[in-house]
Amino acid sequence: MCSFWMGIFVACVSVPLAENVALRRTSSQSSSLGNRPDLFGAALGVDGRATTNAISQPWTCVHTQDETNPTWTVYLNTSVPEKIQHIRLYIRDRLQERSNGMEILVGNQMCYNWSSTEHPPPIANVTCRQPLTGTTVTIRIPGQLKFLSLCEAQIFVCSDGWFSEECDKQCRCLNSTDVCDKITGHCSSGCFPGYNGTDCQTVCPHGSYGSNCHSRCGNCLNNDICDKTNGICPGGCAAGWKNTTCLQVCPDGFYGINCVSQCGNWLDGVSCDKTSGICPNGCAAGWMNDGTCLQQEGCSWGIPVATVLGILLICTVTGATIYIRRLLKQLEILETKMREEHYVTLDEKTKTTATESTYEHIDSATPYYNTVNHLQDETG
Repeated sequence: MCSFWMGIFVACVSVPLAENVALRRTSSQSSSLGNRPDLFGAALGVDGRATTNAISQPWTCVHTQDETNPTWTVYLNTSVPEKIQHIRLYIRDRLQERSNGMEILVGNQMCYNWSSTEHPPPIANVTCRQPLTGTTVTIRIPGQLKFLSLCEAQIFVCSDGWFSEECDKQCRCLNSTDVCDKITGHCSSGCFPGYNGTDCQTVCPHGSYGSNCHSRCGNCLNNDICDKTNGICPGGCAAGWKNTTCLQVCPDGFYGINCVSQCGNWLDGVSCDKTSGICPNGCAAGWMNDGTCLQQEGCSWGIPVATVLGILLICTVTGATIYIRRLLKQLEILETKMREEHYVTLDEKTKTTATESTYEHIDSATPYYNTVNHLQDETG
């Protein structure tokens, strides 16, 4: 884990992937040299001081009496029995033949042993012949009149959450509280979503997702690959499908991408195709059978925009022309009326009482005669 302070790199501390579960644990042995457990007692075998010098000061190595089948045991006291495979021993570098035939046991099971004519090296990195589960590790020298000496025993297991020979693979368990097998990586709760396999390290193949890849991806837009953890389609659903995993078909009356388009007026109660919107049985009365049943009969939904605009322009110009002509006609009528009213007004103004009386007198007098004719009549 790396740390930074005010933008400056400070240090990197590696996360321990393997740990020594024997360090400072309770231990016991069959005897102590000279009956001096304070100098050669069992606890010195897990005190954390790794050396091959049996006479180094302060004393730090286990040493038993000369006896039959001398033994030393450490009790791991872990919460669950550990599966043990890797052990490292630090043994005195003098009188190594005293360790001929050494045996290492996990519980009562043999982890590893040397023949009666062989002994481990001063620093022995041991791998059990097979992983063994147990809560104790015992070191024994079989035979009569044998000494057992040991300066440090280290028992390595992977830290919780890691596994493999090198403890370099991370567990991928479904439940966060589940500790995978530290040898195989197997998870009792199953694999984390997006992974499968006995060690939960294999990524789900395309088209599947979830724990152990048991779930199938839905209908993603443009055939995208769904998220292998939760099954969500990154670009949404293909036409005819809805919801985050795109596994739910559009409800009746809707179709298209994410089901946002509404079906037309279908016939016989059969909804439109959820993908294309086409009405399979045709359209209801009054609607054109153009596939989606959204155009009323007699409507010109299909006229191009330019044509519609042209028609609207012609209608506007025609209407304006008619309106202007009508307005001019009304103005002409108004002017004629005004002139007539003006003449009537003048005539009324010239009328007098004397004039009207004269006209009336003439009308009631002797009829008018032509002068010439009248004279002729009178003269005979």
